[in-house]
Parts: sequence; structure tokens; C-alpha cells
Amino acid sequence: MTASTTFGYSTSYRPGVSLTGVLNRAAHWLFGSNRRAMTRAEEAASVREMAQRVQTYDPGFAADLYAAAARHEGLDD
Repeated sequence: MTASTTFGYSTSYRPGVSLTGVLNRAAHWLFGSNRRAMTRAEEAASVREMAQRVQTYDPGFAADLYAAAARHEGLDD
């Protein structure tokens, strides 16, 4: 049995498909210039939403997130 058929699918090399290429495309999609930058208020609201989701499981962490969101909104650029 060969390594390429061990798990029932072919693991042979496919030209043009590499981990580096996939990661580069993902990074461009995530951090590309076509995405609008969030405002401080939007970022803080996102952190508060996260705090609401974890509040029942980890109230201390949720309190830290709420405090961080409040500090973040008060920062000057």
C-alpha cells in the first residue's frame, strides 16, 4: 500500500496548489485593502458582543472584555 492511497484518496502533487498560495490568498482576503476599516465604536461593539457570549461561562473574562471595550472607545488617534 502506498502513502497516496492509504486513506482512500490521492495525495499526489497538484501543480498550482500549495499551502503558501492558499495562505497568501486567505491573508489577502482577510487583510486586503478592499475591506472597510471598522470604527472604534464598531470594534468596541464587537468586543461587547463577545463578552455577552462568554459571560455565562467566564464572567471575569467578560468583565475584562467590557472594560477593554470602554477603554478602546476612549482612546484618541
